[in-house]
Parts: sequence; C-alpha cells; structure tokens
Amino acid sequence: MKVVRSILLILNVLVAVALLLTTLAGSIAPSRSVLPSVAAYAYLPMLGINLLFVVGWLLARRWPFLISAAAIAVRYSVLFCFFQFGGTSKVPSLDDHPGRLVLMTYNLHNFGGPEFDAQPRDSVARLFLGLVREHRPDVLCLQEYTDPKGCSVTDSLVLMGYNHHIGSRLNGDRPRGTAVFSRNPITYVKAIDRQKVMVEFLHGDQPMRLCCVHMDSYSFTATDHEEIAQMRRGHIDTTSRSTLRKAKQTVIKHESEWNELLKPIVTECSVPLIVAGDMNDIPSSWLYSRLSDHLSDTYLDCGSGMGATYHGGFPRFRIDMVFRNDRLRTLSYRRIRTRLSDHYPVIVSLEPAKP
Repeated sequence: MKVVRSILLILNVLVAVALLLTTLAGSIAPSRSVLPSVAAYAYLPMLGINLLFVVGWLLARRWPFLISAAAIAVRYSVLFCFFQFGGTSKVPSLDDHPGRLVLMTYNLHNFGGPEFDAQPRDSVARLFLGLVREHRPDVLCLQEYTDPKGCSVTDSLVLMGYNHHIGSRLNGDRPRGTAVFSRNPITYVKAIDRQKVMVEFLHGDQPMRLCCVHMDSYSFTATDHEEIAQMRRGHIDTTSRSTLRKAKQTVIKHESEWNELLKPIVTECSVPLIVAGDMNDIPSSWLYSRLSDHLSDTYLDCGSGMGATYHGGFPRFRIDMVFRNDRLRTLSYRRIRTRLSDHYPVIVSLEPAKP
C-alpha cells in the first residue's frame, strides 16, 4: 500500500507541474519556446485530472491533496477564459440603448457545411441568409467567404440593407476571403493582408474601427485529426511529429501576425475599436494574452457556458472571438449553435462607453 501511495504521489506531482505548464503560454513567446503554446491545449484535461487527485486524497484523508489544490489555485483564473457563469445573450432594444451596435462574426467555411461539402453550397448559403434575416446584425464580420455558384450572397445581403462591403480579397467588386458587410457607411478601408481587413465606419455620428481577422490556420487534414486523436491516447510516431511541426509553425506565425500587423493598429487606435474573427487559437494562448493586454474579451463580459465555437473536430475550443477597447462596453454575447459551417457564429451587441 505504501508503494502505491508513493507512485500516486509521484504522478500527482507530475500532473500538477503539467497543469502549471499549460498556463505558461501567455508569458512565453512561441519563438522562444513552442512547448507552452502546444501544452496550452491540455489545460482542461490537466485541470480535471488534478481535481480527481484532490478528491481522491481528501477521501483517503491524506495531505498530498494540497499539491494539486495549490496548482489549481495558482492559475485558477485561466478557467474563466474557458467557462463563464451567467452572462447576457439577449440583444437589448434600441429604445433602451439607442447607440447599440450588433455585430456577427462567422467563419463560413466557404459554405461547405459542417461535413466538408456534404451539402450543396448554394443551399447552405440560403440558410445563412435566413440566419442574417433572423438576427439582423448591423455589421457582418465574415471569414472564408465567397459567393457560391447558384446563389449570389453578396447581392442578397445588399438587398437586405448591407450596402457597404469590402473584402481582404476581391473578385471584381465582390468580396472574398475575410469580408465586412455593414449597414453603416464605411469611410476608410485598409487591407491588412489576404486574411485581414480593417474598416472605419460611422454608427450614427460615432466613428468606429473594426478589424475583421482570420489568423493563420493550422490547416489540419483528416489525417492530422486522426494523429491528434492518437496522441490523446498516448501514441506518438513520426507522422504525429509532422502534425506537431505544423502546430509549431502556426503559433509562431500568430506571433508575427500580432507583432507586425495587429499590434500597431490596436495600440495606436483612439476611437472605439473592435477586433473580431477567427483567431485560430485558444483562450490560454500567447496570442490571446497579447490581445487581452490591450482589449477586453466580450465573452468574459457577457458570455455563458463553455462557449466553444469550433466543432469541426478536435480540438473543440472557443477560437472565434470579439474583442473591444475601453471606448466600448458589451451589452450581450451569444453563440448560435447552427451547423451551416464547422464554426458557430457569435453575435455581440456593444455601445459607446460613457465618458
């Protein structure tokens, strides 16, 4: 029995250290060491295992429960980036909040549907238009957008009142890639790169700035997802290392995207600013930490539950996000569970903060 307790104690120490490692990504740049960024994906499993150790040692009336309890206490705040209680999902009325702005961000997967081309793209596009009619956001922040054959989504959105639009890429006058559709006049446009665009628009007489972004994708294939599943079961071989290399390259690219493209916009903005889109990174990542240093996560303001926005395969995390600066305040946050894409759309309502 003593030997068993000794082995459990060693395992307890190891998983407690592992839990702490999963929370270091925010402070260690991927270019210095990529291990914390990869380990960050294991935060929730490591948290669960440590909780089991706490319960087990308490039931056995043994002091080692303090090991995991201390590890959890040191970085418990990370949990609230993944899970929120309460929150407000109902968009307030214009009568109560006349300066309200409603924004939807959605990675449409080029209308490929959740099963990767299992549905006709024009059918998915029409369902998307129905979703827009139902929720009537003021601004659409779209990623992986293009008009499918047989259905001009752009023309339909214009008829619905989204007369102002721009894309990070264009097909004639039609946006592609990352796109913004607005009911409000767009006064300034800057194509940041092929997957990011910044616009300034007037909401009433209030100038606002929106960065609609699609951060570099992991581009995991079906084979990669199978390798990830194998790694979760403890099997790592040469092919698995190839998947890990792909993850390493992506998080390092996120670092350069932040430093070279987004940071100057975020830090130099003097008007209400929104950064929204598919971050392709999780709430315990280095990228998330940098954004949170300067902006507020609207999910933390008004979100509820786990809030995962990607459901195309493991890992299923909240990677579609909306950030705001302190010149705005969040009124509501809602994730819509619809299978038109491998992502869920997020709808946020905001208003200018009172001086």
